[in-house]
Amino acid sequence: MKSSFKFRFSYWLAAAPVAVSMSLFAAHTWAQVGQSKETSQHSPLEVRPRVPESAEIHLRAGQLPDVTLTSSLIYRILAAEIAAQRGSFLSAGKTMLDLAREVGDYRLARRALEFYLGGGNLPGALESARAWLRITPDDAEAVTTEMALAAASGQTSGLATALRKQIDAAKDKNVGIAQAVHVLNRMPDKRNALSILSTAIAESAASNTLAAHLALADMANAAADRERALQEARRALGVAPRSEDAAMRVFEYGLGVDPAAALRDAVGFTAAHPQARRLRLMMVSHMTDLRQYDAAMNELQSMAKRAPEDFDLLFIQAQVAYRAKNLDQARGFLEQFITVQTQRQRGSAAGATDAPSALAEAYQLFAQIADEQGKLDEAVSLLAKIEDPSMRYSARIKQAMIRARQNRVDEALALIDSGIPQSDDERILGFSAGAQILRDADRLGDAIKRMSAADKALPDTVEIKYELAMLYERDNKMRDAERLLREVIAIDPGHAHAHNALGYSLADRNQRLPEALELITRALSLAPKDPFILDSMGWVKFRMGDNQAALEYLEQAYAKRPEADIAAHLAEVLWRLGRRDEAQKYLKEGAQREPKNSTLIDTAKRLGVRL
Repeated sequence: MKSSFKFRFSYWLAAAPVAVSMSLFAAHTWAQVGQSKETSQHSPLEVRPRVPESAEIHLRAGQLPDVTLTSSLIYRILAAEIAAQRGSFLSAGKTMLDLAREVGDYRLARRALEFYLGGGNLPGALESARAWLRITPDDAEAVTTEMALAAASGQTSGLATALRKQIDAAKDKNVGIAQAVHVLNRMPDKRNALSILSTAIAESAASNTLAAHLALADMANAAADRERALQEARRALGVAPRSEDAAMRVFEYGLGVDPAAALRDAVGFTAAHPQARRLRLMMVSHMTDLRQYDAAMNELQSMAKRAPEDFDLLFIQAQVAYRAKNLDQARGFLEQFITVQTQRQRGSAAGATDAPSALAEAYQLFAQIADEQGKLDEAVSLLAKIEDPSMRYSARIKQAMIRARQNRVDEALALIDSGIPQSDDERILGFSAGAQILRDADRLGDAIKRMSAADKALPDTVEIKYELAMLYERDNKMRDAERLLREVIAIDPGHAHAHNALGYSLADRNQRLPEALELITRALSLAPKDPFILDSMGWVKFRMGDNQAALEYLEQAYAKRPEADIAAHLAEVLWRLGRRDEAQKYLKEGAQREPKNSTLIDTAKRLGVRL
């Protein structure tokens, strides 16, 4: 469900696809090795007195193979596991797949599949799935996995028939349809997936069921076929007129076709079924996004009258009031919500309710409101009340940022440093926030020291190296900046902004322009719509004398992000092209947005334009 309006709860339209496990367990897969046949009839690989390596493998119908666990087998299993742990997934997958074929144990084939998927090797994974299926042809999971990987590989011949058989064979047709959808979700071509699902369902015994039409609606939506998605959603509602799931899809998919009609349909359904809470909240979200705050609040008040103990509605009302900038009203709802959740927390054993996380979200919103009202000390106090461990450190960072805005920089840093991060991500957040506070306080040297310490504490961390590079660039230490940006690119070749930053720094200094163009071209291929990268491409084109191409890129960048730096670059190009009135217009627009922007000021001075 697309919505910028955040609710504390969520719902799922369909079961999430079953993921293939990627845990790299080692030789403990064979932990039952020491058991005797008497104690474990289906022991994986039994240890017996040593026999020649060429001893026969005896296959028993319906049972695991009767295999002697020789030193060679143990060695190859461990070698594959160790190779995988070192990232050599192709080698690990090949070794395990060869073993599966020799021994006839489906678990080895499954393990090979995991290794191949870990290395992103789809053909190897498909080959492993087919080996697994040959060993256990009646295994439903093997059948589904093989079909899913074949679909992902583009091998769809006969897939519709296979899926139809799977649906018809399923005792629970809803499960059979869900399995078919899981298979087709791996296909990159969603329109082809929709066609295959349509054929499979139309020829099945479940062709006119609620689950069938819902699945087709979802697949049509994934294929960007809005009309078909709405059509199937309406058919689902026709089959099950009381289905809230169907009504929700009619509303969601209808918004992409005829928003007014979609809202009328939703209102009609909720009038007949006022207990349809999820749909009503979708309507509230939609109204809020359209800034129809009174209508959204009326809907919530109607829901609250029907369900006075639905206390989550208080928080949602607070959110709507906040979006409407009725801050005092939002505070009132939050105070009620906090009172209720505090009572829930006190009346329950630790961990028995979601009250701590509910309170944490409420205090966060309350602090945001206090901040916007200029009550900064109150905002800090509210954030200090957050007890949820998953949100405590981020709340500490927010407290620090507020103190920094009050010019209490050392106190802000002390708040960060006294916190206890729960993960490396939180440690990175703490380092970055501290550096930002120091940078904004014009303590650039201290910011660099802080991020340098972070780079040593968390080596090979892309985020830290990139931020440290930007600090060095700001301090005009370009060699250090370039070194770090190259380290980022070596660690993460797909880091668009590292390529862009390095390319732009070269272009801005008018140095090694062919290399700068190559770097920015790579960045643009990774993020073709990024306005900052478009700006860089325009700037390097300008440096290389291609003014017309420069203008085209810079106009695109400014349309997406009308910032002062881009305005300055655009003005520079227009001035060079003799379009001086337009250049002055962009400079003045940029000055209105960021009057202290150094790039803009320097450009205006150089061109003799008064801002």
